[in-house]
Amino acid sequence: MLQESVCLEDRALITERAKRILADELFSIRKRTDRVFAVLLTLQWIAAVATAVWISPYTWAGVDSRIHPHVWAASLLGLLFTFFPLGLMWKQPGSELTRQVVAVSQISWSALLIHLTTGRIETHFHIFGSLAFLTWYLDLRVLATATALAIADHLARGYYWPQSVFGSTSASNWRAIEHGGWILFEDIFLVIWIHFGLRTLWGSALQQARLRHTNHLIETKVRDRTGELQAYANEMEAAQRTLQEQARVLSSQADDLKRANQAAEQANRAKSEFLANMSHEIRTPMTAILGFADVLGESLREPEQLDAITTIKRNGAYLLELVNDILDLSKIEAGKLQLERIRCQTLSVIADVASLMRVRAASKGLPLDVEYVGPIPEMIETDPTRLRQILINLIGNAIKFTEIGRVRLIVKLRRAPQPRLCIDVVDTGLGMTDAQVARLFKPFTQADASTTRRFGGTGLGLSISKRFAEMLDGDLSVTSKLGSGSTFRLEVSAGNLEGVPMLSGPFEASSTRARPTADREVQLAGHVLLAEDGPDNQRLISFVLKHAGAQVTVADNGQTAVDLALAALREGKPFDCVLMDMQMPILDGYEATRRLRAAGYKAPIVALTAHAMAGDDTKCLAAGCNDYTTKPIQRQRLISLIAEYCAAQAASST
Repeated sequence: MLQESVCLEDRALITERAKRILADELFSIRKRTDRVFAVLLTLQWIAAVATAVWISPYTWAGVDSRIHPHVWAASLLGLLFTFFPLGLMWKQPGSELTRQVVAVSQISWSALLIHLTTGRIETHFHIFGSLAFLTWYLDLRVLATATALAIADHLARGYYWPQSVFGSTSASNWRAIEHGGWILFEDIFLVIWIHFGLRTLWGSALQQARLRHTNHLIETKVRDRTGELQAYANEMEAAQRTLQEQARVLSSQADDLKRANQAAEQANRAKSEFLANMSHEIRTPMTAILGFADVLGESLREPEQLDAITTIKRNGAYLLELVNDILDLSKIEAGKLQLERIRCQTLSVIADVASLMRVRAASKGLPLDVEYVGPIPEMIETDPTRLRQILINLIGNAIKFTEIGRVRLIVKLRRAPQPRLCIDVVDTGLGMTDAQVARLFKPFTQADASTTRRFGGTGLGLSISKRFAEMLDGDLSVTSKLGSGSTFRLEVSAGNLEGVPMLSGPFEASSTRARPTADREVQLAGHVLLAEDGPDNQRLISFVLKHAGAQVTVADNGQTAVDLALAALREGKPFDCVLMDMQMPILDGYEATRRLRAAGYKAPIVALTAHAMAGDDTKCLAAGCNDYTTKPIQRQRLISLIAEYCAAQAASST
């Protein structure tokens, strides 16, 4: 109820502000129109005097002559019709009185010119032009005054002095009525024009009012946030002074503070690594939170406890999604996001995503089908990490908004005008209206105001996916009908396909890597070296692997991992697999992997990274890793991955 009252108050404020903007705009237009009429009235006066002098300068009575009354009429009446309005324009520009006087003066000028030309029919067109000019005021009352005066002038002079208006001493009364009818006929179009002009100005004023209101709200929020940040900065400054005072008192801590200060300065110089570090720092505790929540969920049986664990997992996943989306969006907006262009297996990318998302679809009782239409290139040139991210987002949304039916992926190749891989994600969910589709790809926007409450989501995923698609020389579009589901079409450049084999036939079974599925218990039989600096993640991953049957040795930094792995190799008991966190103190995972490979270590090494950044997979492979997985860990995927490499290592050993 409070939100509704706030919205009503906002609409009232916007409407009131729009009225003020419209009034200001009309006043400005009418002032400019006053200036136009100032010039027009002056020119008409000069033209009328010149016409009167040229046509009939004198009137003769025998040999006597005197100045013709037309000259006096043009000079004196024209002076009245011109300079009285000019005085009002100078004193009261844009006022209603000025407009009405201008209307009377302009129509009077039309009547005077008709009189001066003895009712020539061509001069009557001056009335139509005058009415048209007067519509510039966008005031129906001005048009009504001018129309009434013009018709009254025709009727009066047509009855008492027809020669001055029709050029004939005798004229039918119907002729004046006919002229009035033509004036009213023109008024129909002028009224429509005025109405259209006012509607256009009102629409513009309303839009400006909305923008100003939005800017006001934003400025208010910025001021509030600035105040909060300033207060926080003051607190930090006070804390810093306290620390400095303590540093002077406690000389034994001076070296530590100096090293911390140097580390802070070094971190400030390494701004390009800020986003990756933030992702790692957030994902490390979240891995433990979500992982242990998953473990606890299997041991609990009480509905209330299970509901609590589910809530933790859902909100943790939402937080990670929000962090990932904001990191991606900020990098895109800053122009810092770099995409790869490498050769990757088309079917492998699609099959990996489908295999991952089928678990989520199955939890809602939905089938997830993949259909291939026509030949598909074996390899495409793209960024596989971002392509997977787009597909996961699209399929995840399709599953989220579909309660009954199914979700399909339709994959095909479009060759013209350039080779593009087209992937349609089709669902039978809620569908959307045209208005909802129009704002779908805007950041922080959902299809409607209730979507976030019902389904969750940041409103960033589709916006980021569209940006990624465009950066991959493609596009992301949607067609939808309310109540009948939606179809998202992703197109990405396939790169140069010259010499690339084309594959035909059913691919689903053959393209998926032979890893155990999520609905089957997997048992490990190997010795795994876990290199992870976070104590919580050490306990979580060790628990998961040991529970699956593996023997686990833990190293809390990269140097220790290198020492343990090489020592086991020298003893003839190498580890079956090394799970290497890529961001660790002393020696990071990349350098540790390079040192192991340089020392001849051949056992599989699986990288454990934070949010997948562009180039992570290439960087891991370049360092010598066999594969990588991201935090927070997906338990079944981790077990399946380790089981695959442990099995391969055991086979190579025999």
